[in-house]
Amino acid sequence: MSAIAFLLIAAALGFGIAHVLRIPAIPLVMAFGMATSAILPIPEEFLEDALILGVVVVVFVAGIELNPGRVGRYLGTALRVGVLQFFVLGGAGLGAATLLGFAPQTAAYLGLALAASSTLVVIRVLQQRRELYTPMGRMVTGILLLQDLLVVLLIPVVTRMDEGFAAVGAGLAGTLGLMALAGILLRWVAPRVLPRIARDEELLLLTVLSALFLFLGLAHLLEIPLVGGAFLAGVALSPFPVNALVRGQLNSLGGFFSALFFAALGAFLTLPTATEFLQALVLAGLIVALTPPLVALVAERSGFSARGGIGSGLLLSQASEFSLIVGLQGMILGQITEGAFAIIALVTVITMMLTPVLATGRVTSALLPLHPFRPTSRETDPPRDHILLVGCGSSGVALLETLFGTPREIWVVDDDPVVVSRVREAGFTVVRGDATDIEVLRSAGADQAHIVVSTIRHRDDSAPLLAMAGEVPVLVRAFDDTDKEWIEERGGIAISYSEAATADFMKWFRDAEPQPEGQAA
Repeated sequence: MSAIAFLLIAAALGFGIAHVLRIPAIPLVMAFGMATSAILPIPEEFLEDALILGVVVVVFVAGIELNPGRVGRYLGTALRVGVLQFFVLGGAGLGAATLLGFAPQTAAYLGLALAASSTLVVIRVLQQRRELYTPMGRMVTGILLLQDLLVVLLIPVVTRMDEGFAAVGAGLAGTLGLMALAGILLRWVAPRVLPRIARDEELLLLTVLSALFLFLGLAHLLEIPLVGGAFLAGVALSPFPVNALVRGQLNSLGGFFSALFFAALGAFLTLPTATEFLQALVLAGLIVALTPPLVALVAERSGFSARGGIGSGLLLSQASEFSLIVGLQGMILGQITEGAFAIIALVTVITMMLTPVLATGRVTSALLPLHPFRPTSRETDPPRDHILLVGCGSSGVALLETLFGTPREIWVVDDDPVVVSRVREAGFTVVRGDATDIEVLRSAGADQAHIVVSTIRHRDDSAPLLAMAGEVPVLVRAFDDTDKEWIEERGGIAISYSEAATADFMKWFRDAEPQPEGQAA
């Protein structure tokens, strides 16, 4: 009991500090677990039991977050991006590990550990930004689901490499069978059964845990890793509204076992040598360097803007909690050394810590000028008495469609090369550049326009435009009352998106609401 108490104290410290600093909690929890083990040695047998129990719940909860239906029409893009990222990064990791001198099976473990992104980290970031149901969020959710399924499918391959093709084939067949069962429950059983028993919380929890134990039992009988069974059980329970019901039941339980797992994992690790630390830096750099251009390339060709593609790539530029599971599986089986597992854990910690720093709008904006596929260009003669649209994302495109055919000339400022190309093809004049750059705004005639409309997401980015516009009316979108006051204080005209969205919803609701009999529609 004292060992559990020490690990939970370490986890509480890690989560608390991570919450205050707004950074991923997993690396800090592992660090405190490692410190706890150094001060108060914990029996290795206890740590292994805690890891196995914790990992089962962690991947089960992760699976519940990955509902395939959430991906929607972005499924094709998610498949293309996910497959390319997974196999290119996995292959690059395998090659790099081989060049670093690792044996073939260890190199295979390292390659698989680098291939997938973190479901827990990425979903959390998307939830914090309220972007889970945006096009980018839907595509990224599909990528995470695909990659996790590929990891689950390939774990039997790397663990049975030394047993021959028959053993590998049996492992693949068993995993595919569990995937088929999860698909059946996901499509036909869970949406029909669980909502009917939702009012009885005890029965709902027992049913959910029964599904988990069913998959764990089948995984044991098929001699495939228990983590695969746990993850697929979660996916089977992921359709809405089932996932919402289940999440409410498992929040506390999942949080407890997640804390226990990552604290125990930190306590289980050994400190890496200087050589292992350098090897981990090489592999972490490989993830950070390759992921953004790979994701951006395919996402852009599938219709996303360069900004969305680069932002998605930065968001996915980390190793996964499944990387830790892959390494743990190999070490328990004696197929990789403690040093190799320490490298996997270090790569995971480094890349997870970098995610909040890299996956930001500022970093995305800084990378846009380096976009290699379209040249930067700027019009030389500033126009007068025109309509200027600053920022042309999805909102800007809708506005252009509304303004099409107006007698006044329409100019656009945007820094996204894909958006610039599409707007030019539609026949509008575009200045490619940063909307916060005074020279860019001047070249687009912002101070001589008939009216300026800014759809830039962050209000502070509209400050230079408001400062130089003078008597020109500037319409700026606002997301709340604070934004509205800030814009109006600087002479702008605030357009409240919340009010517009409410009006659109009420109009839709009135149109869709059934009319009483005898009343005209």
